[in-house]
Amino acid sequence: MIGRSLHVLNLILLTSILFVVLVVAGLYFWLNQELPQLPQNLQHINLSLPTEIYSSDGERIKILGERHPIALEDIAPYFTKAIIVVEDSRFYRHSGIDHKGLVRALWTNLRQKRIAQGGSTITQQLSKNLFFSFERNWVRKIKELLIAFQLEATFSKGQILQAYCNQIYFGSGAYGVEEAAQVYFRKRAKDLNLYQAALLAGLPNSPNNANPFAHYERAMQRTKYVLNRMVSENLISLDEKELALQSDIDLVKPRVESNPNLYFVDQVLEQIEKVYGKEFAHFGGLKIVTTLDTRYQKLAFKSARNHLEALESRIVKERGAGPLQVALVAIENKSGAVRVMLGGKDYSHSQFNRAVSNNRLPGSSFKPFVYFTAMEELGYSPATVVVDEPLTIDIPGSVPWSPQNFDKEYAGNIVLKKALMKSINIISSKLMNEVGPEKVIRTARKFGIKSPLGKNLSLALGTSGLSPYEVASAYSVIANLGVYNEPYLIQHIEDFQGNRLYEHYYQGVQQFLPDSLYPLLNMMQGVVEGGTGRVLRRMGFRHPAGGKTGTTNDFKDAWFNGFTKDITASVWVGFDDNKSMKGKSGKGLTGASAAAPIWVHFMQKALEGKSPVKFPVPDKIKFATVDVQTGYLADELSLETLQVAVKENVDLSAPPILPNEQEVDETGLLPDLINKDSKQPEKINAVPNP
Repeated sequence: MIGRSLHVLNLILLTSILFVVLVVAGLYFWLNQELPQLPQNLQHINLSLPTEIYSSDGERIKILGERHPIALEDIAPYFTKAIIVVEDSRFYRHSGIDHKGLVRALWTNLRQKRIAQGGSTITQQLSKNLFFSFERNWVRKIKELLIAFQLEATFSKGQILQAYCNQIYFGSGAYGVEEAAQVYFRKRAKDLNLYQAALLAGLPNSPNNANPFAHYERAMQRTKYVLNRMVSENLISLDEKELALQSDIDLVKPRVESNPNLYFVDQVLEQIEKVYGKEFAHFGGLKIVTTLDTRYQKLAFKSARNHLEALESRIVKERGAGPLQVALVAIENKSGAVRVMLGGKDYSHSQFNRAVSNNRLPGSSFKPFVYFTAMEELGYSPATVVVDEPLTIDIPGSVPWSPQNFDKEYAGNIVLKKALMKSINIISSKLMNEVGPEKVIRTARKFGIKSPLGKNLSLALGTSGLSPYEVASAYSVIANLGVYNEPYLIQHIEDFQGNRLYEHYYQGVQQFLPDSLYPLLNMMQGVVEGGTGRVLRRMGFRHPAGGKTGTTNDFKDAWFNGFTKDITASVWVGFDDNKSMKGKSGKGLTGASAAAPIWVHFMQKALEGKSPVKFPVPDKIKFATVDVQTGYLADELSLETLQVAVKENVDLSAPPILPNEQEVDETGLLPDLINKDSKQPEKINAVPNP
């Protein structure tokens, strides 16, 4: 009975083995046509095709995935022993697939109810990295196994190990052991000591989580694990391990390029990696053509650096304060192409991109959206009169809100255009109270602002954080007379054969009617001509332009956001830790003094040699000169006048005076009592000092 049972079991076993062999053979013949052909020499395999990133003007601004392959004898023996013991301890005893390792990994993963251990051999990993890195399905796994068998049958263990050491990723942009040794220790791979070799050998399993630059303690724990494994496999003695742990590992500081283009490159890579994965993004042999204009980028960097140096000498820095920082984004209005992205003062010191990731309070830069909402929702125009006076607004369930003007003074009756030119806080607060935060937020969203916005009245003064990237995008809608173009960084992507994988097509969305938005554009031109942004004209900028300054409480943020017909640029200046930018003279740095000069220096050079281009005027727009205090058409009695642009249906004429009424003039006297020979008050031109 027992003999019969054994016979049945053997028959089942042989049948199972035969079935597996037939399945493998069938898969091989099925997939054979799709499998890559191995070269005569493993070293002739193209380890990868680097991805290249280009600017819009054809300059290669970054190459990714470069490797420096070396011979096995040029790699420290400590490293080859360490990498084998942690990645594939049975490397010299299997023929491509480690069956015991697979069973062990399966059992470990089942026991821990997670993927805690992998069963891939060094040969399998090499097979995957060389040929199938970018595939994500079960067919890829089968192909990987088949190629692993071929590799083992064709090449020696030494050749396979050498190719593997030149292929794997070690974190911090280092591919291959030679590059890793340079990045982490500034030495050749052949010169690695035991401690250093163990650290590098521990990285490929989790190159980001065990990165010593970012997670030093975690990296050291991983290194100790590698050393313990080497001891347990009798590759080193216990004394060698202890001696290594007592030595200095001599980790160098991270090597970072001082290249302002890299802020832009980082954003491009973030987008590419989300779509294609990190491996394909770096080693897919892609040609990525971006929107970056390297000439503009250099001008922006130079303009920012020079002005920041001047500002640093004028401010009082608190002990421990970091450097004054800057962000600048320039967008092509007609397309939304991002031509400049400067995310900080020096990329080598800080890779944090303040242009896109640093939402700072915009201050008065937000006011145009409040004004436009009031004009759209309430039928206001640039000539509508509002009263600048002390203000307290009762808020149910909260303390009353009493906003203050920057200069603590009040202008009385004033038209909206002049109020925006002077950036009067009281007026913006009144408008917000009249239309409500919800409607203002709805308007801001149509301008392309995506950051969270607080549903409170103080939003009128820019109390919700925004990035220069989205402020520039929103202001470009004004320059475009209501057309929104989603900002973009990538023009097109080609594979290594020149085939287009992606091409950006832009088609703007008409968010607002031109005749509705032009009055706001004209108001912002007023800011430049005679308002808080008049520093542009004082510095000699002559192109037609509009814009708005922004300065937050205690001088923590300084902004200037402006546009010409073709380009919109947003500039922010401040400290990363929100410290105040107080000058040695006692005055704080404002949008006009800190940010606007950078904008001017950049735009002057960017537009050098180009003729000034006026903004087109919609058909249903008319221009008129109005009295700043009454909003009616100016006459000989007007003390201050201002030209406004309004829709053609806006009536700016004063109401008629009834026959039995006599209008009292500015002096308080009736017209017929005025001495005609007396000297009349001197008329004031359009704009007083803000």
